Amino acid sequence: MSRLLCEQVHLLNRLKRWVAPALRFVAGASTVEVSPDAGERPTQSSDHVNVSSKTRGEVISLAWPIAVTMLGDTAMGLVDTKLVSGLGAAAIGGVGIGTVLMWLAYAIVFGVMRGVKVRTAYAVGEKRPEAAIAYARAGALMGFCAGVLVFFVARDATWALVRLGVDPATIPYARDFLAARTFGAASICSLCALVQYRQGLGDSRTPMLVGLFGNVVNAVLAWSLIYGHLGFRAYGVRGAGYGTAVAETLEMLILFAVVARESRASREKERAVHIPLRIAVREVCQVGVPTGLQFGAETLAFTTFTAILGGLGANEIAGHQVAMAIIRTSFLPGFAVSEAASVLVGKALGAKSLSEADRVTRTAIGLAAGFMTVCGVFFLFGGGFIARQFATEEGLLVVVKKLLIVAAIFQTLDAVNMVLRGALRGAKDVRAAMIIGITVVWCCVPGAAWLFGRVMGLGALGGWLGLIGETTLSAALFWWRWKRGAWRNDYAKCEVEARDPRLVEARAA
Repeated sequence: MSRLLCEQVHLLNRLKRWVAPALRFVAGASTVEVSPDAGERPTQSSDHVNVSSKTRGEVISLAWPIAVTMLGDTAMGLVDTKLVSGLGAAAIGGVGIGTVLMWLAYAIVFGVMRGVKVRTAYAVGEKRPEAAIAYARAGALMGFCAGVLVFFVARDATWALVRLGVDPATIPYARDFLAARTFGAASICSLCALVQYRQGLGDSRTPMLVGLFGNVVNAVLAWSLIYGHLGFRAYGVRGAGYGTAVAETLEMLILFAVVARESRASREKERAVHIPLRIAVREVCQVGVPTGLQFGAETLAFTTFTAILGGLGANEIAGHQVAMAIIRTSFLPGFAVSEAASVLVGKALGAKSLSEADRVTRTAIGLAAGFMTVCGVFFLFGGGFIARQFATEEGLLVVVKKLLIVAAIFQTLDAVNMVLRGALRGAKDVRAAMIIGITVVWCCVPGAAWLFGRVMGLGALGGWLGLIGETTLSAALFWWRWKRGAWRNDYAKCEVEARDPRLVEARAA
């Protein structure tokens, strides 16, 4: 047990040490700022360097704790899988299936909670951060209600498992794990709202530290409850679910205490702006519901994609799973930069600065694309070495190496795709992003798996070719929307007026 804890903590610390320096390196953050000589005015070039360096630092400072937090979420599932491995292959498969179904249920809720982050960032940009507490309350309440619904639906998911054609030997394990894990459904959905609120304020480190604490609690409790250690009864796979549910509840209570303290402080301010709950709920939903629908539809598309590949042979689906596990290392920092861009774009537009939003987006694209391009080069030239760390069968190795070559091609495109999604979300242009995202992913991902993989007989490789099309189309359309979308008009007018005081006086008259 102590060895498992040490390995988990070491993994999280290692990512923390790697992510920030790697992002700085690929973005050129080590550039020395130019200081003007005494008595001289700074040149426009030095001003540009200073501003760019400041923006880059803000993105990195916000992004790396988000990446560590996301790794912690992944590590929690990996620990559960590792601990139940002593119960046999059916138990491992059941926990894996239960986890997939659980995240499918959570996808829409977590997407809706992005509305809390964006609204909070706007409030910060508008110089009224104390008003953002209303969005935290609204999100936590909505998350709690959604979590209660998930809890009741997951009491016995046998019907869903049977309809999905799950191996009968794994159904009892998947059912029991899902039922136990979702005792924490209300907690994790409320926790998501509080995490988004903290990140929207620009504080991504507090959620990271709370998440690391939750990982340690989960490992200890799951180990104890699965096998009956430390005086507890042995619950088998249900013990893994109970341990995680308790850890998530503790995380929620800690962050709730932090937010409650800030809420009391905001009420004590004489000029604090208080937003009614119904208005806060409506404003969160305006941004969050389209994002939640997009998250849910895309998660379902990738679940369908995996199901199609599952019918193409053992090596094909196994190769897909191994390759996805490998490239997740590049997705985490890229996605974290996207989340940081969402916050900083919202903050900039809250302050009516379109030029700052553009600068943040360009900087975030450079960071994410630089990091993921380096990963792509490593996948291209070191794919064989990486694959051998996860598989030994020759047929499986061949599949994994081919898929990593495809991954190397779409890494940079996917970086652009992810950052622009976050930037458009920060700009509250969520309906257009939803339509583009859902349409492209369903056409290119399950569609390619069926056409190229099944009909044309290319297997998992055919399905992954669709990922190149999906990332290319999405990046192009999101870029067009960022540069030409109607959402820019009002902010552009504000910047023109700010540069010409006569227009402000004319409007006032």
